[in-house]
Amino acid sequence: MTTIIEKFIQSKFSNPEGKPVNPGNYGEPKNFARELGHFLRDLQKLDRTEAPTPSFDNLFAGSDLVFFEAEIQELLNGYKEIVPKDFMMVNFELAIKRPMRKSAWLHGDFTPKNILVKDGRLSGVLASEKAVVGDPACDLAVAWSLFDSRVRKIFFGAAEANEALIERARMHALRQALKTYNSADIDEQIMSRDALSEILEDLGYKGQDELFDDQIV
Repeated sequence: MTTIIEKFIQSKFSNPEGKPVNPGNYGEPKNFARELGHFLRDLQKLDRTEAPTPSFDNLFAGSDLVFFEAEIQELLNGYKEIVPKDFMMVNFELAIKRPMRKSAWLHGDFTPKNILVKDGRLSGVLASEKAVVGDPACDLAVAWSLFDSRVRKIFFGAAEANEALIERARMHALRQALKTYNSADIDEQIMSRDALSEILEDLGYKGQDELFDDQIV
């Protein structure tokens, strides 16, 4: 973790505690979405002087979306009976045509397990050692795991995310959801499947009504 990120998180959460967030344990959704979005907005605006960039050390989080194309194709092949590969790849190609215009700080592992909630409020953020300067779209991917379409708009507004950033973030959300679709953690598994449903709804896919909810174990 770089000093600037360490100081930033300590300034926000001097004594981080709580439980990992899920859609059932945060308070009023719009307020929580604003809290989370403002955290990312402030993170992105930190000084980037001599900041690290995506590398093997942070699993290349923050890299251009196209860097993950082969992995996403492989994941879609593995779940082709659940997620429409061709449809998703068309949208992936559209997203990579909306490249990052300006790099910014990103957390690098901004997933529900690393976001703490206490009494319905954002109370801490963990595992920031992967923070680098790059494309913050991967951090915004958490929106599809936690929020419905109306609350996502509030989250994106608070994070000051433009449409191109949101489109790339949606593909990062797809990647994350497929990677954790069969997670041993039941909360992570449910959020992954909910995220896939939200992504398909976002994109206007009408080919199926649900994503095999009865397969949740």
